[in-house]
Amino acid sequence: MRICEITAGVVTNVIDLPAGYTIAPDRKSASGKASYEVQGPEGSELVAYDASYQASAGTILAASDEALPGWSYADGLFVGPETQGLSKAELTARAADRRWRQEVGGITVAGVPVATDDRAKLMITGARVAAMADPDWSTVWHGADGQTYPVDAAAMVAISDAVQAHVNSGFATFAAVKAAIEAGTITTAADIDAAFAG
Repeated sequence: MRICEITAGVVTNVIDLPAGYTIAPDRKSASGKASYEVQGPEGSELVAYDASYQASAGTILAASDEALPGWSYADGLFVGPETQGLSKAELTARAADRRWRQEVGGITVAGVPVATDDRAKLMITGARVAAMADPDWSTVWHGADGQTYPVDAAAMVAISDAVQAHVNSGFATFAAVKAAIEAGTITTAADIDAAFAG
């Protein structure tokens, strides 16, 4: 696994870690299984242990097989120097991808980390229908962080409303970015990332 240390939106270091490492939700560390070989009189033995990598002070971690020091990073996207000077069609395609990544990236509603991929949105829609039909409806919702959360009808409606607002915001930003690309006021991938970050 290849991870990047990022300081103030710029990749400052690239580290190769064993496969299977995961980055912590706060992006300050990565952990996983590591091993070392011990030589003894009867041969060698592989010893596995839990290992972690801590980010340097003031940095966060993000995974990438391509990013290099000097690349920029914002909201899950790495931008290298080769993405500058793109055509309007390429910029529009990047903006569409950026909107989609934001849409499915998840949100937190009233302390519940909510997945917003297409499957999750279908489940939220179904749960909202049930919650609207029965004010006493409740469930235990599986959060995007792997934890479970008790959710009543009012909370489910609030989650559904927040997800809809999240999706609408992404489409509104995309429409504004697309118009700015056509007008020539957005000319780089970094401009697109800044528009979505705002």
